[in-house]
Amino acid sequence: MNKLLTVLLVLLTVPFQVQGQSKDEAAIKADIVKVWKDAAQRKMDRNKLGPEHNMVAYSTGGLWEDLTAEEMAKSIVGGPNTFALRPYHINVMLLGSKKDVAYVSYYLVGNIMKGDKVVVANYRTRISQVSEKKGGMWITVGNHASPLYGGSGIVFE
Repeated sequence: MNKLLTVLLVLLTVPFQVQGQSKDEAAIKADIVKVWKDAAQRKMDRNKLGPEHNMVAYSTGGLWEDLTAEEMAKSIVGGPNTFALRPYHINVMLLGSKKDVAYVSYYLVGNIMKGDKVVVANYRTRISQVSEKKGGMWITVGNHASPLYGGSGIVFE
């Protein structure tokens, strides 16, 4: 009985992963959730962005831009608006012989706020991004956002 209890206690302390999900996939998903949770608090971890290059196309419909980590962070948390958004249905596909590149897609849903006022209600977009593993950490190097049908898109003031 004591052996069975010991085995059960050990099993309960082992971290669980979603079936079929690798440690890297779980880390990438956790990073994405944290990025948008932080953005809602007007914070961003610049270490999770490519320091010199982040290829990005926003849901405003503009052209591709190549931004530094600082410019990318400023575009999300440095303006007058707060992105109160949550990611849903995050999909991760690890690529390359070393599985050190990830193609990630997800939906981003919520409101864009200016102070307590909702500037864009029901913002919904599709995100695809590319990340690469450097020094054991996943770094986002490319992002594309396109409005989801029925969503209100994005408005920058």
